Amino acid sequence: MTGVAMAGIGLLGVWPGGAAAAPQRVPIAAFDPLPAMPTVSPEAAALRADLLGEHAGQPGWVTLHWTGVSSFIVTVNQHLFLFDAWEIIGAVNDYLPLGREELAALEPEAILIGHGHFDHAADAGYVAGLSGAVVVGSEEICTVAEQTAVREGVPDDFRCAITGTMTEPPMGTMQTLQLFADLAPVSILQHVHSAATEPGPDNEPNPSAPIMDPQPYIDHFQDDPEELARFLAQQQESNQGGTWLYHLVVGDFTLVLGDSAGPIFQSQAIRDALDRFPGCVDVLANAILGFDQPVSGLQDPRLYVEHAHPKVFIPTHADAWAPVISAGQAQYVDLMEAELATLPNPPETIWLLDPDDYLAEVAFDVTDSRWTEPHPGSSCAAAVGPDAVVPEPDADAVPLPATGGAAVALLGLAGLAIWTLGRRQRRA
Repeated sequence: MTGVAMAGIGLLGVWPGGAAAAPQRVPIAAFDPLPAMPTVSPEAAALRADLLGEHAGQPGWVTLHWTGVSSFIVTVNQHLFLFDAWEIIGAVNDYLPLGREELAALEPEAILIGHGHFDHAADAGYVAGLSGAVVVGSEEICTVAEQTAVREGVPDDFRCAITGTMTEPPMGTMQTLQLFADLAPVSILQHVHSAATEPGPDNEPNPSAPIMDPQPYIDHFQDDPEELARFLAQQQESNQGGTWLYHLVVGDFTLVLGDSAGPIFQSQAIRDALDRFPGCVDVLANAILGFDQPVSGLQDPRLYVEHAHPKVFIPTHADAWAPVISAGQAQYVDLMEAELATLPNPPETIWLLDPDDYLAEVAFDVTDSRWTEPHPGSSCAAAVGPDAVVPEPDADAVPLPATGGAAVALLGLAGLAIWTLGRRQRRA
């Protein structure tokens, strides 16, 4: 942890062992928006200047800084928030160029959680406890954040903006949250987590298994027992808590943030909802690694792109953080590009490759004229009459069985054991 980060946390006046009070849970419909002009300490401002690019926090710009898996530091004009919050630990050591202490010391105003598995939400309670950030997510996600804060000894009196539960509202339901007083409401879509599904007419067998790059696990070999103990503790608290997409609008520019790509071929409501975001979708950042990959390859993430019609797609969640299942983003480039090439109007793809592109600035000028033109095939590009039929959400849908955080951890630990054994044999 940097000295600037420590100073930032100290200024917040919230240290481990501080006050403990249950999070204040507020339904998103009743949430009091965060102020238009956030107050930022000099220490946080200095850390932002040190870690982030020149456009971060500037009027007229939206920036993304990847912090591993599907997590981002996001700035919108002068606002800064996090999408997901997990410092990569477990199978690798110091793979990410910052830790959860720095995430807290940046003083994020909010943490938007895509779903509650450990690799997306395990540090939400820690960061919110130290920074006071609002946790946006379901009841289950808020509970996990509270449990984490208590275990870590940080305050747990942060606010939670509650989106619902794992099963409510139904998949395909769109809600809105007035998160910031000076920005348009955030649209929130309950969709579906990645899951292994049987092959069939709508799930054609097309297995893909990228060859894992072992170098990150060798170069960043995990030998910190404290981190391993924390990693194991995170498995006990992991809870999916629903699966949520967040759509932000800034002028003519729109951004969707997600961290899972489930088998939406089974849900007409979700497919239609992806094309009904206000102003459609200019940039989509979403996961490409999924549990249906051994059956259908990258069909599921391609379907999200196909139905959201983004101009720009940013693939995530394929970086090397867990042996066996995480091959590294570079191993997916050709496979995903081939899948996207099957679309009639494929998007531009921005590839972030681990570890070099961690914290690299991806900046969008919201005044760029390209955002005023709808992407071909989207509802914004089509004339939709007043009699258009809007499909109902999947009221009877039950979240598909998904391989949860504990199973992911077991796979990762199995891979870690293999690499540990191999390392010992090489030393011998």
